Amino acid sequence: MSALLVALIAGIGVGALYAMFGAGIVVAFRGSGVINFGHGAVAAYTAYTFDELRETGKLHLPWFDPIPEFGFLKTLRINNLPVELELFSNVDPLTNKPNLALTIFICLLMSAFLGLLMHFLVFRPLRNSPTLGKVIGSIGVFLYLSSMSAVNFGGQNRADDGFAGFNNTSGAVKNFLGLGGTIPRSNFFLFGAALILCVIVWGLYRFSRFGIATRAADENEKGAALLGYSPQFLAGANWVLSSIAAGIAGILFLHKTQPAMIGLFVVGGLGAALFGNLTSIPGATAGGLIIGMVASGGVELTTNDWWPEILPSDGVRNFMPLLAIILVLYFRGDKLPIRGSISIGRQPRAPSTNNVTIGAIGALGVALLLSNIFVSKWEAVLTTTLIAIVFMYSLTVLVGFLGQISLVQWSISGLAAYTMIRLMADGTKIRETDFVTNSGWGWPTALAFLAAIAVAVVLGLLVGLPALRIRGVQLAVVTIAAVIAIETMIMRNPPLMGDGSVSVNPTPSPNWFGQYVGGFNPNTARTDYWKFSVFIIIIAGLVGVGVANLRRGQVGRRFLAIRANERAAAAAGINVANMKLLGFGISSAIAAIAGCLIAYKLPGLQTDQFEIFGGLALLAFAYLGGITTVWGAIVGGCLMAGGLLPEFLGVHFENIDTGLINAVGAIGLVVNAKVTNGEGVALLQTDLAKNTLAALRRPPDDETVNQSSEEVTA
Repeated sequence: MSALLVALIAGIGVGALYAMFGAGIVVAFRGSGVINFGHGAVAAYTAYTFDELRETGKLHLPWFDPIPEFGFLKTLRINNLPVELELFSNVDPLTNKPNLALTIFICLLMSAFLGLLMHFLVFRPLRNSPTLGKVIGSIGVFLYLSSMSAVNFGGQNRADDGFAGFNNTSGAVKNFLGLGGTIPRSNFFLFGAALILCVIVWGLYRFSRFGIATRAADENEKGAALLGYSPQFLAGANWVLSSIAAGIAGILFLHKTQPAMIGLFVVGGLGAALFGNLTSIPGATAGGLIIGMVASGGVELTTNDWWPEILPSDGVRNFMPLLAIILVLYFRGDKLPIRGSISIGRQPRAPSTNNVTIGAIGALGVALLLSNIFVSKWEAVLTTTLIAIVFMYSLTVLVGFLGQISLVQWSISGLAAYTMIRLMADGTKIRETDFVTNSGWGWPTALAFLAAIAVAVVLGLLVGLPALRIRGVQLAVVTIAAVIAIETMIMRNPPLMGDGSVSVNPTPSPNWFGQYVGGFNPNTARTDYWKFSVFIIIIAGLVGVGVANLRRGQVGRRFLAIRANERAAAAAGINVANMKLLGFGISSAIAAIAGCLIAYKLPGLQTDQFEIFGGLALLAFAYLGGITTVWGAIVGGCLMAGGLLPEFLGVHFENIDTGLINAVGAIGLVVNAKVTNGEGVALLQTDLAKNTLAALRRPPDDETVNQSSEEVTA
């Protein structure tokens, strides 16, 4: 019992981070009505900035050169936008670090600057957009800042003792309160910092004129405007305040983990904010501390002999924020505030495909032609693009047709892939280069493929259950929390998924009807086997035709009715609950197919391939291509990093950084949400083609004038 109490108390460390994140999310919501999924990315970028200033004295600005020096552009010698400033010279990380107070001040200025950029460039333009547009804008912030962190600071591990020289081993408090355990001293400082931040922000909202005006705008934006308060000024100021709170949290927590990992702690912050009903700073602070303490206590329970091995400690730790979010949303979801806006905007169009057969034959013909032209690397690029297209079909069904903002589909793909590998494995070594021999049941390829899809559908239905009671941005909160929980609770679970689940999970050789259809060519040791290309072209064609016909049929029309207005759909006799679960099931099945194809393509898988960042990037490019159409999924698959278009550009511009591609995709995401209302490149191209054909069919102006004159004379 004493060990459990020590663990609960020690949980105030990560709980303090959740609390500070939760307070910042509440601030942003009260100022603008947006739940910011990119809040953790702001903290991570600030933490990176702090560490970089202390190590090198350089300040990396949050953008990239608009004219990159690739290929022939090097010879043009065009002056580029400054992306790096050297603020401190002769910096030595051991003997001559910059002034600590000045460094913190600069980092918080960077946080404030990020807040202004988010307000003016993202959320103010999307103010009158539908809920999906605002969620996509928030995801765009997360994707962009995460990409820029990778571009500016690299992917190497960083060790920083933090602002006060703390680390995880020094300064520990032993035998705390006579309980016999050891708690890091920094946990208590983090706890104190969370309380101080809570008091300051609460006092600001409770007693200052600014806080009163913000609360007035939160309750009635039009009324606040009539009283002389500018809602946009208040929103911008609150974005700055929220970002500064995120920056403080990132700097304070830097000694606990890598800066890149700080952004993922936003899940606990979302749970804390919901605990505070998205309005209460003290409630969010208390919620964050409780979630952190319960998670730490749960991890301590896993050390007991009676604890089932199938529930790993990391999974328990990451499941607690999800559990808190689900409970709050399920029991209090109808009481959470929904900030009113002047206009909610229209939903993006989802036109049906009139000539499905012709379109499918044309697309399959082009794909087969490319598969015969491409060799080596390019055939691997083609199959990567096709797998991405298949996965994006799942987003087209769930997000585009049904309007359910789910961020967990990529994790469902990973679960299906790992399940299929586990079912196919038989304990024998597959390749000489494999480090792990996975055990399983030795099922045939086709049977394991279908069983993996069934498992993914079951999980998709479980994820879809909260959608029966909540919707919109609240569902997005649940699903983004489910991503972390699925990865650590299920996929990285040796008793469940085998020994390969925690390292490189080797893929058994897939054979359909006596033919090897794996992407890994055993003769060349490359992922460019031609039979796999033909196999995946057939699968992509069948799934695409199925999605197109789904939109044309009665089910697709019911999906669109639910997306437009659930109450009106129910009044028209549509069973909304059944249709939602059907949509989640179909989408999960398609995502599972994509996951199994990834396993076929590669000799081994790692859970990092299905992390949240990759899933959000795929959603970004699906939205950019056009998330409401089959053609949009095809365009999105070609645009994504590793797809055909970036690889073709790489021929002329050398090796374009994947982070830059994702950053450009994030920018396109926001621009697309504002300019096309989410209809994407595909529908813009369709409209352009239709307008061009209409112009070609229109008679010349002089002929039209003569015809009109003749009609008047007659």
